[in-house]
Amino acid sequence: MKNKFAEQNNHHTPNKAPPIFDNSLYRLLIIRPLAKRIAPLFHKIGFSANGVCWLKLAFGLAGAILLSSKSASICLSGMILLQMNFLLDAVDGEVARLRGEAGKLSGEYIDKLFDHLPKTAMYFFWGYGAFRLTGSHIPLFLGAFFAAWNIYPRFCGVETLLERLDKTPEVYNKGSFHEAVEGAFSVTESRGRIDYMLTMFVHPAMNLLTLLFVIEIFIPVIRLDSFSISSRLLFLILYTGAGILNFFRKGVRFFKLLDFMQ
Repeated sequence: MKNKFAEQNNHHTPNKAPPIFDNSLYRLLIIRPLAKRIAPLFHKIGFSANGVCWLKLAFGLAGAILLSSKSASICLSGMILLQMNFLLDAVDGEVARLRGEAGKLSGEYIDKLFDHLPKTAMYFFWGYGAFRLTGSHIPLFLGAFFAAWNIYPRFCGVETLLERLDKTPEVYNKGSFHEAVEGAFSVTESRGRIDYMLTMFVHPAMNLLTLLFVIEIFIPVIRLDSFSISSRLLFLILYTGAGILNFFRKGVRFFKLLDFMQ
């Protein structure tokens, strides 16, 4: 008996783009409407979807590098470039649809590579900038932690699923396998309430960082009696603490998802 997932895929053609499930309010209400207006312009002047991907990578990496500055204002300009990167991330998909290339997995693969590179660099240079500002080596380790581990649980989960599918293709017909696949991507509340709510309200992560650099411009140092700390370092410590908790939560979640019998 075919499972629900397989039945749905019988109606999918290789050249047809998969449906868009967008549970980020920022992307749904602001970014996607802007992308739909901008994409025809890129299409008209001859940009391919991959061409837009290269452009968004340039914006993202340039923005991330600016976070190494001691100046909060320069860091904020870097966050603006990273916001442009996030906008172009929606534009490339729209251009692919206009060109009839939205079903190409190679394009989606490049898209994901160029999504994660700037995000990884953003965390690393945020820590490096805090190191240059304070002279403390702590933010170097914090930035490196996020750069290395921000997508680690999902990567291991998806790699595990793909390896199992390659070694034992018959697992594709088991409902437990597809439940694990669905659980890896929280596009509905039923697939993971916490992940769904976090994605809806705090995605993308660069929005929070943008706000933190705005605060730093006005409050560069936080003082409590005789104790003082750079606001950038404090925000990085708090952000990393939350990130470590989220890392373990995701690790446990993916373990539960993948703990199924063949």
